[in-house]
Amino acid sequence: MPKEAALVIGLDIGGSKTLAGLFTRAGEMTQVRQVATAPAPAAILSTAKSVCDALIATSEAPVLGIGIGSAGIIDTEKGKVIFANENLPGWTGARLAELEVAGGLPITVENDVRSLAYGEAIVGVGAAYDSLLCVTVGTGIGGALIMDGEVWHGADYSAGEIGYLVVDWAGDAPLILDQYASGPAIERAYQAATGGESRLPLTEIAQLARAGDASATEVIAAKARRLGLILAGCATAFNPAAVVVGGGVPQIGALWWDALEAGFRENLPPPVAKTPLIPATLGANAVMLGAAMLAWKAVDA
Repeated sequence: MPKEAALVIGLDIGGSKTLAGLFTRAGEMTQVRQVATAPAPAAILSTAKSVCDALIATSEAPVLGIGIGSAGIIDTEKGKVIFANENLPGWTGARLAELEVAGGLPITVENDVRSLAYGEAIVGVGAAYDSLLCVTVGTGIGGALIMDGEVWHGADYSAGEIGYLVVDWAGDAPLILDQYASGPAIERAYQAATGGESRLPLTEIAQLARAGDASATEVIAAKARRLGLILAGCATAFNPAAVVVGGGVPQIGALWWDALEAGFRENLPPPVAKTPLIPATLGANAVMLGAAMLAWKAVDA
């Protein structure tokens, strides 16, 4: 059977949920499954194996390979997690390439944001550009670089990790971008601005802003504008053809995005002043889809 009639699996292992789907070469999803991410590495791997085996068993076409997009910094040559933060405790050292799925299919492993970036570059909004800085803004801030249509990993697989940029100080302690402009950062800023006893979730703060709450509006706009200023510096340093922004926080809508764009534009020097700032388009399936596209790339190698 020709490869065009076959499928691959895209697997997204995140802090709270694991998504797996079957994808055609063109990036069309024919089947998807979602399960909660287990609390321990061994259970996460067992669940990933089970969901992949289930997709293989029910697929109407041959499955040629598996692409995994995972939280953490990934050694893509070994298919191993070399660093993961507290969102997945104990995940450092996990060997994803050794997942023993039915049929012994080849496995490609990549960081989740780099998987998303590759998907946007191949079948998403970034397909018109040969280089991208992709940024995700959610419970944390992730970044990835696409150069000449390929994921650029850097010397130690951390290229594009802009969430670690120091952008301010809390006394003598450095404050990194991940702590400064993410969803939880907006929640903390709103609590401080209102003197609230408890921290409201971002979804409620966004609703308050839409209802005219001045503090919510000001906090969201200020955080977005400052993130835009920082992204302008990144765009100047890396000089990509476009900057693509996705994640949960941009779902706030125009209030957040307009402030982000304003900060971005006001801090770009003339040589890069026309750099496009574009919303990501692949949505909740972006990591799965990007991982699947990487699996297809490996199958064709």
